[in-house]
Amino acid sequence: MSIASLALTAIAVVAQEPVLPPFEPIRLGDDAANTWSKPFFPDARYDAAVAHPRDVLGQPVGSRLASHAEVLAMLRAIAATSDRATIEPYGVTYEGRELVTLTITSPKNHARLDEIRATARRMWDPRGGEVDLSAQPGVAWMGYGIHGDETSATEAAVPVAYHLAACLDDEVVAALEDVVIVLDPCLNPDGRERIRSMVVQSAGRRANLDAGSMQRGRWPGGRGNHYLFDMNRDWMAGEAPETRARWARLLELPPQLFVDAHEMSGLDTFLFYPQAPPRNPNLPERLLYWQGVLADDAAAEFDRYGWGYYTREWADALAPFYSDAWGSLTGAIGMLYEQGRTIGAPLERESGEIVPYRETVHGQVVVSMANVLSFARNREAILTDYVAHRRASCEPSGAFEGRAYVVAPTADVERDAHFMRTMRRQGIEVLRARDAFEASDVVSALGERSESVAFPAGAWIVPAAQPQGAMMRAYLDFDPRLDADFLREERESIERGRGSKTYDATAWDLGRQFGVDAYWAAMPSVATDPAGPVTAPVGPVGDVSGAYAWALDGDDGRSLRFAARAMELGLSVHVSDKAFEARVRDADGNPETATFPRGSLLLRRHENPDGVDELVAQAADETRAVVRSVVSGRAVGDGPDLGGGHFMLLKRPRVAILSNSPVSRTDFGHAWRAIDEGLGLPVTLVDAQGYRGVDLDDYNVLVLPSGASSFVRDRAGSLRDWVRSGGVLVAIGSTAVALADPEVELSGNRLRRDVLGELDVYAWRASNERAAHAVEVDVDLVYGDDAEEPEAPSETEVDDEVDDDSSDDASPDVELEDEWRRRFSPAGVILRGELDPESWITAGRGEGEIPVYFGGSSALMPAVRPAVRLASEPRLRLAGLLWPEARARIADSAWLTVESRGRGLVVSFASSPIFRGSWRSTLRLFENAIVIGPGMTR
Repeated sequence: MSIASLALTAIAVVAQEPVLPPFEPIRLGDDAANTWSKPFFPDARYDAAVAHPRDVLGQPVGSRLASHAEVLAMLRAIAATSDRATIEPYGVTYEGRELVTLTITSPKNHARLDEIRATARRMWDPRGGEVDLSAQPGVAWMGYGIHGDETSATEAAVPVAYHLAACLDDEVVAALEDVVIVLDPCLNPDGRERIRSMVVQSAGRRANLDAGSMQRGRWPGGRGNHYLFDMNRDWMAGEAPETRARWARLLELPPQLFVDAHEMSGLDTFLFYPQAPPRNPNLPERLLYWQGVLADDAAAEFDRYGWGYYTREWADALAPFYSDAWGSLTGAIGMLYEQGRTIGAPLERESGEIVPYRETVHGQVVVSMANVLSFARNREAILTDYVAHRRASCEPSGAFEGRAYVVAPTADVERDAHFMRTMRRQGIEVLRARDAFEASDVVSALGERSESVAFPAGAWIVPAAQPQGAMMRAYLDFDPRLDADFLREERESIERGRGSKTYDATAWDLGRQFGVDAYWAAMPSVATDPAGPVTAPVGPVGDVSGAYAWALDGDDGRSLRFAARAMELGLSVHVSDKAFEARVRDADGNPETATFPRGSLLLRRHENPDGVDELVAQAADETRAVVRSVVSGRAVGDGPDLGGGHFMLLKRPRVAILSNSPVSRTDFGHAWRAIDEGLGLPVTLVDAQGYRGVDLDDYNVLVLPSGASSFVRDRAGSLRDWVRSGGVLVAIGSTAVALADPEVELSGNRLRRDVLGELDVYAWRASNERAAHAVEVDVDLVYGDDAEEPEAPSETEVDDEVDDDSSDDASPDVELEDEWRRRFSPAGVILRGELDPESWITAGRGEGEIPVYFGGSSALMPAVRPAVRLASEPRLRLAGLLWPEARARIADSAWLTVESRGRGLVVSFASSPIFRGSWRSTLRLFENAIVIGPGMTR
């Protein structure tokens, strides 16, 4: 049969097939059996000239997940057709998506926005006298979806915007005369698009009602931004570009109502404020009252629909780093919404109730409008209380009366500058001293008290008395404390086995997190100027060509970025293990002497290729690092000559980081950004689920964020081989704990609970190590001219002296006691860490003590001298809730260890050194592990 005949036969067969219905794409969102058809605003009248979002989306808003582009298209259509609304971009995300706000108010208010802003500035700073509020509308900031996978929030922003822009009902028209609404529809577009792609790609033809189904997303979900930062906890530090852009937009027209719309477990109902205890003492006096007023009105609306809801159960008012806390500390009424989430599709709750996606959107819409209308009805009283709060912030009493936060300049200019920018970007006033001065009644960041401390000219002063004083004090208080009533409730809850009532970390301090040299003191009597941008030398000092060598100050964090870039360019870089002085050229080419601390960098001409001068200049320009031209290899004074053994050659880092489940998405994101954006190093994201296809020999650094315990156990053999052949393994948090398992054979560290019979030995080692940092010699005793002092016991003798109850086979009582103490483990505290001044990994962080973040129950007992050891029990706590039981367990344990294994190294951090991306103080230790670590292998 010919090809033509075959083709005709095939056509004939097809023609005889029964007619099938046309192909239909998979339906996304609510299915036909589970829809929510109730109108969001029954009986409302609308201006037909205003574009309806349904016409843009092609179906009812909230019936499926809209893309970020569709959300913007709907809002732009509204703004183009309503004289009540204007849309304005204010920033972009890491992935280039636009951040916008929609400003909605009456046409009359739009025409006088300049006047409204001028009055708002007088309200913001009421030190100029009384403010006439009679004609001033209130400002409501309505923020939706800062966690990208809490999708109903952003979905609800669109019908809220349409209702406000188009509704002709008298109540709405009147409210818009009294309120300016600044609506931010999607605070996290990158996270939203990530979860949306997961939901779309996992959708099937039949609706899956299971709350635990992967159809609702998988690792890493959409909660965080591009680098997986939880931006709801970024409002104090501003590490995310979205946060910094949002600060600027908020300060243009500061609000008196601050709404933050979220979602929680889909098996839950709906939570809104008032908040639960504990309460930050810097919040507005009348905040709880106004939250109650708005809650009553919202509850009445929910009652009409028969929806479940609650208040005051778990969302407390303690920590200042949340979205609504930021608004409340400025004097606004911070309001949180938490809707039970379905993530774009129907969901069945435990009761059997099926909740369509559009119903969750409806809940967000109802509470939003209830709050806006309540705000309008109480406008003048709320504005009066707002101004009163800001006036009171200028007159602090109690412990902050007459006080200031003083920051001394350091060699790490970039870190100092980052702190000052973060303050000023939030409207916090910062002054700079014209002259040197002495401050009295001084407390350091390590809790040391002094009658007076000398500060140089150029020191920064942040007065406690200022319009943003409540925010400043909440951010910078060294030791915020919980009240006795809450402590009693907390203790009772723990002892009765119900766990902690604290929702998050109980300690924070932006200065200690950023690692600036900070103090609280009496407000100094010194001439000051408003602080401007922090300037410092950048790039090469003078002409770097023709130098004998080049050196960089290791205390300046930019030096590590330079080292990473220089090695990428093929240059040989050394790091010093000892301070040195060198003869250098100044900017004009004249000789001078410069001192370089331990951890400083050196590049020798004779070890580098032709064109090294241009490559050094290029690396300096790209990283903004300060490079000094060295004119001789001969030491100045007693320091090391520049060609000797105190300079270790670094190896170019080839970095991989473990990603995907079971890794902690936030710890992964913080480490990823630190390496990629911070150090400027290429980094390979290794899939924990597809690890067998990865050749570890391609890398000399592998970062294991917390959460990778099962990965460590499953891959222990290959990890051991890789480390012993020269790799640097960096483990964080729970993954460092997994390495302490003897069966893994990657670390000599042990969990405290596993060595209860050997605690005396560990205590003896800790005592000897501390003594080694401050050695004193009694010459008479050495030469026998005094009574003989007994020798310290050997480890064997210590073991022999241990009571039977503390033997290797610890008694059940000892184990029960340790288990009891673990109940009291801290959620998040700031502790005193003791640095090993001889460890390469502590370079750039001084030689004494530093604050470190700690959370959880795992106390690592070290096999080697820790690079950072937690302080003894009486000196351990710097800030946060640390019960005595937890203090006794954690004291003297290791926070950071570096162990040799074969030719490689194992670096273990007991807690994250980059917690929430803002702990730049200890970030340097992590950066050292990445950049210097490969050069420390054998």
